[in-house]
Amino acid sequence: MRIITEKLVAGGSCLAHIDGKAVFIPYTLPGETHEIQLVEDKKDYSRALSTSILDPSVHRIAPECPLFGRCGGCSLQMADTAYQRELRLGILRDSLQRSRVADCPEPDMVIGAATGYRSRFQFHIPPFPGLALKEGSSAEFVPVADCPVAVPEIRERLRDGSLSGTARTSGCRERFNVFGWNGSLWQEGSCTVCDPEICGKKIRFDIRGFFQSNIELLETLLAEVLSSLEGCGTGRLLDFYAGVGTFSAFASDRFRETVLVEHNTHALEFARANVSESRIVLCPVSDQEWPFRKESRLVYDAAIVDPPRQGLHRSTVHWFASSGIPLVVYVSCDPVTFARDAAVLVSGGYRLERVSGFDFYPQTHHLEVFGVFRL
Repeated sequence: MRIITEKLVAGGSCLAHIDGKAVFIPYTLPGETHEIQLVEDKKDYSRALSTSILDPSVHRIAPECPLFGRCGGCSLQMADTAYQRELRLGILRDSLQRSRVADCPEPDMVIGAATGYRSRFQFHIPPFPGLALKEGSSAEFVPVADCPVAVPEIRERLRDGSLSGTARTSGCRERFNVFGWNGSLWQEGSCTVCDPEICGKKIRFDIRGFFQSNIELLETLLAEVLSSLEGCGTGRLLDFYAGVGTFSAFASDRFRETVLVEHNTHALEFARANVSESRIVLCPVSDQEWPFRKESRLVYDAAIVDPPRQGLHRSTVHWFASSGIPLVVYVSCDPVTFARDAAVLVSGGYRLERVSGFDFYPQTHHLEVFGVFRL
């Protein structure tokens, strides 16, 4: 079966059509001709795999990593760097258009290194020597002895085998977490807490917990968040989905009080250490519970919102839309849910002043989004 791919869509596959029915094909680029084999056929769409590239894109290159297509990571490594960025920004632009965000500014892109950027890894300890990743969404182990996107602190130890040796003596049975940055390496078994220096401050977090994996762009993002807060009031800041308090660690000294909302109480304990305790209020609740908390009735001068991939809970985004908070800074890890929530905020009276893609994850289809909303 022969198809011509049309565009890259959220999720990382290219869209094509067969007799009007949508077909999604991974590891393809727009405008290519492929022979395909259907692997899933639903009522409204199908999924397929390319069996042969008949007419490749001019942007197609040879992937650097021999594990490309197997480890489940770098879904766009077959495209040149500039074109990858164009494709990721296209997903953001398309998401905003589909959500019909009124008076939306043209999104721009903030970029960093294309390789050697990833500081955080969770490896699997397989029943054979070495370390492994998982093949896509399957349970198959993929042996890994190198990774071009890893920071040097991790990549060098993958290559010489020392990371595998540490994992085998760490006491970890199934998974092995590591974090590297600025010449330092934290490894599960020898430590439980990471404390890298970010923008001149040590930020503490659990080595097994979530933290951004591209520190170069995190520092750039922090600068943009702080810049967006200039000129707003100095009374009270709301840090929603606060995690370990990364944003508040740098922004709280501009405000009389900062309220950190985070359902993960373990993360909030790190936030207590990362942020000046005398200036913060910790609110360990879920986003669904937030509209019913007394803290939701306080007056805020600004809010920083950094939700998980599914975006804001329905009740929460409507709370924000009617909150009257003059400035909402929204950091998202999913362009689709960002656009969905942006449409609600704009319909509630906010103006989307700026929207930028932050290229945290080169070689993949993923994109962080930074948006500034003002009343």
